[in-house]
Amino acid sequence: MAKGKPTHIAAIVAGTGFHHPDAIRRKCREGMSIALVREPRNRFDANAIAVYMLSPFLFFSFRTHIGYLKAPLAKRLAPKMDAGAKCEATVTSFYADLEHPRVSLSIRVSQPAQ
Repeated sequence: MAKGKPTHIAAIVAGTGFHHPDAIRRKCREGMSIALVREPRNRFDANAIAVYMLSPFLFFSFRTHIGYLKAPLAKRLAPKMDAGAKCEATVTSFYADLEHPRVSLSIRVSQPAQ
């Protein structure tokens, strides 16, 4: 990743059928902001990055866990996030009619200011 120049990554959220699929069907929308949260103590993957849907309510947002970034992408992003890189994600598309809703993201990764 070039210093000072953001990188854009496309991703599909894994595990959506196990993490609040009904909330995804009801609330997920294209353009919605998504929080990416590192889980270094995750017992299955020390590089895990959880994906949360942000639902605005009055002056704050509710976070709903909807899945994880897939392991190969998490392995690439985790060290950058741990070093302070800022990751901003938005929903680019979703298919709610599936047993496991499919949620696609655009992730903007920016290096921390030195």
